[in-house]
Amino acid sequence: MSRVASSEVFEAEELLEEVDSWSDEEIEELPKFYREKAREYRGLTNSGEG
Repeated sequence: MSRVASSEVFEAEELLEEVDSWSDEEIEELPKFYREKAREYRGLTNSGEG
C-alpha cells in the first residue's frame, strides 16, 4: 500500500471544500459525471448537519 503525502491530503481537502461551496447553478454547468459526483459529495456532507 502506498503512502499519501500530506500535501496531497491538504490539496484534496481544499478541493472538497471548494465543491461544497459551489452553488446549484455552478454544479448544473458541469459535465454529467462531475455533476453527479458533486451532488453525491454534497449529499454526504450535508446529511450529518442539522
